[in-house]
Amino acid sequence: MSYTVAEFITLRLKQLGCHHVFGVPGTSCSDFIDSLVADPDMHFINTVNELEAGYAADGYGRQGALGAVSVAYGVGTLSMANGIASALTERVPLAVINGGPTDKDLSLEAEYDVLFSHSTGFGKTDLHVFKELTLAAEEIRDLDGAADRIDQLLITALEQSGPVYIEIPQDLWKKPIGHFSANLNYTARRHRAGRRQFVRAIKNTLTDANKPVVLLGAELVRFGLIDEAMQFVESQGLPFYTTLLSKSLVSESHPLFCGVYDSDLAPSTITQGVESSDCVIALGCLFGIDHRFMVVSLKDKLIRVAFNKAMVGNNVLRKLSLGTALEAINALPRLNTQQNSIPSVAGLSYQQRREQWQSKFENDPYSGALGHDGIFAAIGDFLNTTQSPYYISLDTCLASFPGADIPVMDTQCFLANPIWLSIGQGTPAAIGSYFATGKRPLIVTGDGGFQMVSQAFSSFVQNNIPAIIVIVDNGSYAIEQFLIDGTFFTEPGKAPLDYVMLNGWKYENMPHVYNGGIGLRVNTYEDLLGALQHAHARSDQPCVIAAQIPMKDLPAENRAFLGI
Repeated sequence: MSYTVAEFITLRLKQLGCHHVFGVPGTSCSDFIDSLVADPDMHFINTVNELEAGYAADGYGRQGALGAVSVAYGVGTLSMANGIASALTERVPLAVINGGPTDKDLSLEAEYDVLFSHSTGFGKTDLHVFKELTLAAEEIRDLDGAADRIDQLLITALEQSGPVYIEIPQDLWKKPIGHFSANLNYTARRHRAGRRQFVRAIKNTLTDANKPVVLLGAELVRFGLIDEAMQFVESQGLPFYTTLLSKSLVSESHPLFCGVYDSDLAPSTITQGVESSDCVIALGCLFGIDHRFMVVSLKDKLIRVAFNKAMVGNNVLRKLSLGTALEAINALPRLNTQQNSIPSVAGLSYQQRREQWQSKFENDPYSGALGHDGIFAAIGDFLNTTQSPYYISLDTCLASFPGADIPVMDTQCFLANPIWLSIGQGTPAAIGSYFATGKRPLIVTGDGGFQMVSQAFSSFVQNNIPAIIVIVDNGSYAIEQFLIDGTFFTEPGKAPLDYVMLNGWKYENMPHVYNGGIGLRVNTYEDLLGALQHAHARSDQPCVIAAQIPMKDLPAENRAFLGI
């Protein structure tokens, strides 16, 4: 059977477990989109804008399959660049499929200085931009060997876990691809050069350690290595933590699970367990600014391997793959002779996990004005009473800190953006996670982040996605106020920075604008819990809940940081 270029890429995506491609239609990619629509096993998910499409593909790719996105050349691709940067930074396998200018377009532009559609007039802009935002980027202008080149790009996305960019001149979509292998067969390369050094470091440090712990990271999800990591944890009897990026990697009911180390603002039992350890073994972890204190202060006590790079402190070892490292350390005899002295958080409620902060809660969770801590107390209590699986998407905002302590008993059901830290990512990324997992999204977002991507609510309505979106409505970019000038929260009567203020929206009226869904507004713990239960019962449509809180409210750990 003869395949066109468009049909070939469609086939390969399907073979790699990608059955949903997100995008906004444009003439440059219309022939490719037609091939998706013609295939009963594929779905083109039409989003409201290109940034939403990029975020949705990012959310899809985090669930173990390849994500894919296709939008118009130039005006579309450049609009979604931030979503692809998120996938690059947090190592999400994703393919950007773009339709580019034809040879005729380029020739006429060069000869007559007349721009083709969406050209900047300064060369191959899309290709140059996405070379900086992907692991590999190529344009396919010659069909001789095109199938192999496309295959290699897709293999790169999977083997190295990150985005790639494939540009097809729009007059080649319907051309025959030529000969290609029926299946995309490849064996992931495993680097072994640093194995002995890594094992030696583990043996020497773990044998003498009094308080060893393990940090489990997102690469374990990306490459299906969770069981191998847990074999090491359980055979050595080691307390373990996850990062926020890898929360729900393992059920938090596991007796050795001690919490989520999201930053040095985590509860003291967590920060002390990690930061005072004399041996921290980090497997597949990505570290960002919120981990800087921990990484620098531990020095040689931190032994880590992630994405083919192994380190002891700041000393880089020879190239080593995580799978190879796990294979090697799982062959070790039991080296840890210490009893687990770090309390597990398994079985604890949100409030119990944060008991040390109770004095900071004031009356927030149960009476008086609602605040950040009351929002998550209500969400935790709600999740504890329902048997239906939810996929929790936590947007970047002040709520990121208490959100790390939501008890999660299910696995592969949590999404955050804690390394790239792009506010607004969580809502559209949940669209992708829904199509990948089928689990109902429960989204917590700040009002500033939501206003950036609010049109995504239309996509929830159009695609009958029964998401529950809880908006932390304090009328400002509160996380920026906290980072720039925290005295606003400590000094009564002090005005916020003018440039962090938002126009107040009536989020509860959004269903009238977008022709579907439920809109609610609450300002107490009891009302929020009731609203969540009401939304849960209406599983046929999305629901937006505006949780109104005082502008000066902070999560307990942020209050403690400021000494209030």
